Amino acid sequence: MKRLLSDVYLHLIAGVIALGILGISAHTLWMDRQNLWQEAEKSSRNVLTTIARDLDGKIELLDTSLKGAMAGLRHPDFQRLPPDLQYRMLFDRAASASFMGTLLLVDREGNLIADAGPIIAPRSLNVADREYFIVHRENSHLGLHVSRPFTSRTARGELAVGISRRVSDENGAFAGVVMGSIPLNTINQHFNNLSLGKQGAINLFRSDGVLLTRYPFLESQVNQDLGSSQHVQRLMRVKSGTFDSISPIDGVRRIISFERLDKYPLILTVALSVDEIFAAWQRKALVLSLATLILCCAVVGLTILFQRELRRRTRAETKLRRIARTDDLTGLPNRRAFRETFEREWRQAIRSGAPLSLLYIDADFFKNFNDRYGHGRGDEVLGAIAGSLEASIRRPRDVAARHGGEEFAIVLPETDLPGALTIAENIRRTIASMDIVHEGSPYLTVTVSIGVAAARPTRGSERSVLLEAADRALYRAKASGRNSVCGPGSESAPMQPPLPHAAA
Repeated sequence: MKRLLSDVYLHLIAGVIALGILGISAHTLWMDRQNLWQEAEKSSRNVLTTIARDLDGKIELLDTSLKGAMAGLRHPDFQRLPPDLQYRMLFDRAASASFMGTLLLVDREGNLIADAGPIIAPRSLNVADREYFIVHRENSHLGLHVSRPFTSRTARGELAVGISRRVSDENGAFAGVVMGSIPLNTINQHFNNLSLGKQGAINLFRSDGVLLTRYPFLESQVNQDLGSSQHVQRLMRVKSGTFDSISPIDGVRRIISFERLDKYPLILTVALSVDEIFAAWQRKALVLSLATLILCCAVVGLTILFQRELRRRTRAETKLRRIARTDDLTGLPNRRAFRETFEREWRQAIRSGAPLSLLYIDADFFKNFNDRYGHGRGDEVLGAIAGSLEASIRRPRDVAARHGGEEFAIVLPETDLPGALTIAENIRRTIASMDIVHEGSPYLTVTVSIGVAAARPTRGSERSVLLEAADRALYRAKASGRNSVCGPGSESAPMQPPLPHAAA
């Protein structure tokens, strides 16, 4: 039972250690992952803020150019001015809008009135089919409008988006449109020096979910209406934020920071690939997981080895204790074990108030037996006597021991004197009935003498009293002729020896 409990405690300790190692490793990896996630969010927000402020400022300059052209067109003396002054009045503010590709002023029919190009004869151009023209013609309160990407008819056919405003006459009727274009490659040039990883991306959406441009740029991906996707709807609901999602454009999972520009219907996002963010962490997690697994296996293995060694040592110690308490010749407990048993039972008898009996047994004329038959044969006889003693006591707490030489002792707990005398007489008869020839004895067979003593121990009583009483009883049994049983103060007539062979 104790060994079972020891094994359970050992397994429990090993389990706690292994779980502790796993817990610490898991917590460390989780905290590293959380820190990486937070750093990625912070990094994407910082990049987003920088780009958004720059983009907002550049569009504001372009919008200022549009408003300047509208103000110049409304001037009462505009029509009477020469062409060069008209150009300056319309487009003088456009010089500061480096972000701009072209700036056009068209009439109510979509025909070009003027543009911010060189001062030459007016070019023939009609934009009545363009989105930025149609929406202003049909909506008088639109304000600034950002168009879908289109192929420019004035700038080498490059892709651009238009920033436009409606021009109204003095009666408020539609009089035309002023539009400044922004080439997409001009926008993307501002993103080239940013380090976002191989799968990082920057997206510029219109407020209705139309993708205007994207970095890295791929023409087939722009001008998509993604307003119905949950990903883009989340961008459209609030002004700014950070979340992770799978992109509806290329299917890559990213951490996305987004912000709606303060003055314009544009949404800018900066997205970092989750796989790239956690690539180094995953390698670290793999190494740490393997190390943790090996460490846990080592703990379990060492526990098993320790348990085996502990069992081996326990068995060895048990064996040593048994050897130290066992007589090699007879297999009975030795004198030391007898003393321990006697003291234990003495204390138990004091607690319970029960009687305790003690038998001292001595093989008669044993020196003569060894001299006549040899010590080897004498050892066999001692073994036979020991077997008889063990066979004569049947209760678990009764103990027979070799007291030394040819002497034996039996401790009989909870046995009074009459009971002890009965057991002693049975032992004497059993040994005599073995008929082991002993020509050096007057009985011609091996016999024993037994001294019996009994006591009812109390607190303060000396255990030596019982030992001495049993020893005296044995002395009387031997003095009375041997092959007899004597109790304290009693005399027992010895068995009558047979006549010598010569007389017979």
